[in-house]
Amino acid sequence: MRKKKWITLLLTGIFLLSLVAGCGRESDKNTTDNKVSVAFWSDELTENYGPYLQKAFPDVDFEFYVITNSTDYYRFQAEKGKLPDILTVRRFSLGDVASFKDDLMDLSDSRAAGVFHQSYLRSYTYSDGTLNWLPVCAEVDGIIVNESLLADHNISLPTNYQEFTDACIALKKFGVRPFRSNFSADYTCMEILQGLSVQQLTSQEGREWRQQYESGQTSELSEEVWMPVFERMQEFIQYTGIDASDLETDIVDVYRAYQNQETAMMRGTSAEATRYGAADGSVMVPYYGDTPDNNWYLTYPAFQVAAKAQEEPDRKALICDILETMTEPEGLRYIATGEDMIAYTSEANLSLSPMMKHIQPYIDSNRLYIRLASADMFSVSSQVVQGMITGEYPDARSAFCAFNEAMKKRDKKPAAKVHIDTGYSYTFDPAKGSPAASAVMNSVREELGTQLLTGQSINVSGDIHAGDYTEEELRFLTMGESIDILLCEMTGAQMHDYLSYVLTASKKRGSVINDSSLYVSSGFEMEIHKTDTGYALDKLTIEGKELKPDEIYSAAILGNEVLMQKEALKSAGITKYTKSELAYEQIISDRLMNGRQLAAPTDYITLHL
Repeated sequence: MRKKKWITLLLTGIFLLSLVAGCGRESDKNTTDNKVSVAFWSDELTENYGPYLQKAFPDVDFEFYVITNSTDYYRFQAEKGKLPDILTVRRFSLGDVASFKDDLMDLSDSRAAGVFHQSYLRSYTYSDGTLNWLPVCAEVDGIIVNESLLADHNISLPTNYQEFTDACIALKKFGVRPFRSNFSADYTCMEILQGLSVQQLTSQEGREWRQQYESGQTSELSEEVWMPVFERMQEFIQYTGIDASDLETDIVDVYRAYQNQETAMMRGTSAEATRYGAADGSVMVPYYGDTPDNNWYLTYPAFQVAAKAQEEPDRKALICDILETMTEPEGLRYIATGEDMIAYTSEANLSLSPMMKHIQPYIDSNRLYIRLASADMFSVSSQVVQGMITGEYPDARSAFCAFNEAMKKRDKKPAAKVHIDTGYSYTFDPAKGSPAASAVMNSVREELGTQLLTGQSINVSGDIHAGDYTEEELRFLTMGESIDILLCEMTGAQMHDYLSYVLTASKKRGSVINDSSLYVSSGFEMEIHKTDTGYALDKLTIEGKELKPDEIYSAAILGNEVLMQKEALKSAGITKYTKSELAYEQIISDRLMNGRQLAAPTDYITLHL
């Protein structure tokens, strides 16, 4: 009897422990509560990553949508009690998500967290030990060098900060700009400021300050940590010859000058270099410290992932299984569709191009610094670095004080500008569609003045809440990335052909991967049925009457022109169209700011299962 009682107590303790742990037990994948909402920060993730999750969890009903790339979106949803089950974001700082940390799972003891190098998780851990977010594979940011241009002037590839300085001075003597970058962009200002001083920011004092800042314990810069950062930035501006003209250049200008051998080095990523045709003959070197051991590459995750806190044990276990799958080596490959992404986990090895030939020792020694990317850091870095370049802040002390003062300001939340009278659910109904997506698409069509409009439901960012909104919060109604609005005339038959194409196209920016990513029709209705491989279009109607094949309609097509929509329209015989000058996100914001409510949703689809 005593033995049985002891075993019972032990098993009870183990069960209770599994409930306390963030992700400590296997899920029942046959659970009836199988709907899981996933907010992607980019529609690019729906191309490959969404299907990967569906294949891994065939019994889960995933609801995907694309949001504004901002943790403020999640803060807003947390205030409404409407966080998605899985959260992703690219621009991230621990301090920006502290206000709703208790609404998220603590992953500190989870199996998902166990595969990460602990040195990287420090930047995601609060001072009380809570770990809510995990970094997925990273893009690497460093100094891109035209190695042959240096060799032509008998300049060796630098190995430390002094050699880098000497190389810049020598290049100037030969009439070559040593370094150039698009300082008009906030991310460039922030990444160069931090990259040049990673040695300082990774010191014991630097790590302690960052944790205090990220945990909300301070809003001030530490003079011990940050004064040397601004001193180095000031030196860098002087010996590279950066001036106010660099604030007028964009990234295309920088890469053009680099390819024309007008400049020898620039800040960048492998993806950028490949996109602009500058990868061949280039190498990426780290941001230099005083010695080679103090050199670091800067990194930023493809996205950070977190999960809403769950009380029901089986559902908690299911969400944890999904998180683990998202960070497994196979999952990372669906994110890193090209080369030169770096894994923060110990289990994954991703492909590296010749351009990244110097990085492996830094991976092995974990010298990959995750940028500090709070909203304040982006905006204030831009303000102060640009001021240093123009001379507004003529020395390191004035720059430090200006930065510190701006960081200490706590702006009050702006006043509400708009009241939305009626809220709408994003959830897809096979007999009606998504009310939230329909309300937005109907509103866009009214503003554009076309007879027909179609666009993907994932371009609407989840539920629409009734209540007050600031002007900034209106951005949270639609995906943050700009999508094209293509205006054309088309016959009923051509609209049928166009929708037949987009319903069956795969692995494209705009492919349909499940019910939540189906297209929304405005001004007409669709009847669709599921097939073994996806979806097929049956008929199109307007108020129950089929579209006349030969009748011409004015139409608006929403989506990515280059990566899908141009080809989709061509398949329907449409080669002439114009781009709307009105931005999708701005159309909705302006309508509401002008005192008009969203258009009422319509029943736009019948999906036969």
